[in-house]
Amino acid sequence: MIISKYIYKFIQRIFLVSLFCGFTVFSQKKPTKLQRIGFVDIEYVLSNIPSYANAQQKLNTETDIWKTNLDKMYLKLEGMRKEFLNEKPLLTEDLITERTTEIKLFEDEITKVENTYFGTEGKLFDMRKQLVTPYQDLVYNAVQTIAKLRKYDMIFEKSSSIVMLYTNNNYDISELVLKYLQKSEKEIKQEEDAIKRAEAKLAREKRIAEQRKKREALRLKREEERKKRLNK
Repeated sequence: MIISKYIYKFIQRIFLVSLFCGFTVFSQKKPTKLQRIGFVDIEYVLSNIPSYANAQQKLNTETDIWKTNLDKMYLKLEGMRKEFLNEKPLLTEDLITERTTEIKLFEDEITKVENTYFGTEGKLFDMRKQLVTPYQDLVYNAVQTIAKLRKYDMIFEKSSSIVMLYTNNNYDISELVLKYLQKSEKEIKQEEDAIKRAEAKLAREKRIAEQRKKREALRLKREEERKKRLNK
C-alpha cells in the first residue's frame, strides 16, 4: 500500500533515533533498572480509522488513473519504436533523423509526465502530504502521549520493515493507541495538560535539586576556606 510504505519510512526514522537514545539512556542507568517497552502496529491502528480508509481509497484511485495514463503513453512509445525499426531500411537519412527526434521528444514528454505524477514534489507527494500527514501526526502524537503518561522508555513499530523476530502481546499497545485516538478533543486535551503539568513539576524539581547542589557546593567551599584561615 502506498500510504503504508510512506508511514513505514517515517516511523522507521523515528524508531532508529529512539532506539539510539534509548540505549544511551539505558547505558547510563544501573544494570538492575528495567526498561519499560512496548510496540504498536501502525497499520492495524490506521485500518481502524474510517476516515483514513477513505483517504487511502482516494489516493489509490488517483494513483491508478496516473498509472493508466503512463501505461498508455509507454504503449504508444513502444509502437512508435517498432514502427520506426520496421520502416528504417526504407527511410532517407533526413526521415531517420526526424523520426528519431520525434521518439526522443515523446520519451522526454513521458519523463516529464512521470515526474509530474510521481516525482519528489509531484502530485503524489502533495496528495500524500494532504491525506497522510494528518494521520501520521495523530498516531505519532498518540504514541508520544501514551509513552509519557505510562512512562515507556521505548516503543517499537511492529509492521515496519524493521524485523521483530518475537513479540509478546502483553507489550502490544495498539489497542491503547486506537482508544486514545477515539477519545474526544476534551479528553485528549486533559491528558496533554496532565503531561504538561507533570513535565513542569519535574522541571521545577530539577531546578530545586540543582539549586540545592549549588548551595551545598558553596557551603563546602566556604567551609574549606574557613578551615584554611584557621590553620594559618
